[in-house]
Amino acid sequence: MNLKRSLLLAALALGLVVVLGLALRSERVLTAGLPLRIVAKTQDEARTLAGLGAVAVLGTGSMAPYIAAAPAGTDPLATVMAYAVPSTSLRYTDITAGALVIYSINYVAGSNTMHQAAQLDAGGWIMTGLGNKAYENKVRVTAENFVGIVSRVYVWTP
Repeated sequence: MNLKRSLLLAALALGLVVVLGLALRSERVLTAGLPLRIVAKTQDEARTLAGLGAVAVLGTGSMAPYIAAAPAGTDPLATVMAYAVPSTSLRYTDITAGALVIYSINYVAGSNTMHQAAQLDAGGWIMTGLGNKAYENKVRVTAENFVGIVSRVYVWTP
């Protein structure tokens, strides 16, 4: 009876180790290739650190957990949750799979969108939000709507 119990506990412990290992691997895959994510103390500090060329990122949740969704009770299409800084030296032709790209499709009037480049096809780059279950296959990033490739992101805890 003691041997059975010991073997069961060992199997459970091994199972837990495997689950934790897979979770850590999944987290590494999720963040692999993403630009530096800098955590500021406040939104004002993040805005200052990001500088004049930074692009506000709305809290839609499409980039969670890398960029948090807007807090409950706030409008995600009006709540800034991060500032993304586009590289000044990278162009549309420099996009690679996994890069965070800012592009103009104006889901929200006067705003750009930032998602991860998933796949290049004849129409341009297919994009996806990290928190989305599907690719955005209705709109492509092209040289015409390309704004920039993100070099770093500033976030804070609301």
